[in-house]
Amino acid sequence: MIGLQKKLCTMSMLLALCCIPASTWAHSGGNHPLINAAGRGDLPQVKALLATKIDVNDGAGRGITALLVASQNGHRSIVQALLAAKADVNIKTRNGDTPLIAATQNGHEDVVQLLKQAGAR
Repeated sequence: MIGLQKKLCTMSMLLALCCIPASTWAHSGGNHPLINAAGRGDLPQVKALLATKIDVNDGAGRGITALLVASQNGHRSIVQALLAAKADVNIKTRNGDTPLIAATQNGHEDVVQLLKQAGAR
């Protein structure tokens, strides 16, 4: 089970990175605990990091935020926690993608509705 979770996490991160140039993620160093926790759906870790007053809108160099990754992966509870922590619902990546676009493209209608309620456009 743990092996499967690691593979799914790796696949999720690879999918997230498909939307940005490799140089963008390489420039960021890929060391973003909040983005990583949001991407793998680790709500306790996300909450713990938010409690440290971590920058919820840190875009890993080009707008790849925890909210974007959580939205892309359909992690509704994490999206809720990030929005409560004042994540920018309309932040854009270098390519113009937003959390709303990511959730829509991946069929996460519940996340789409949550983002729209938060003012996503």
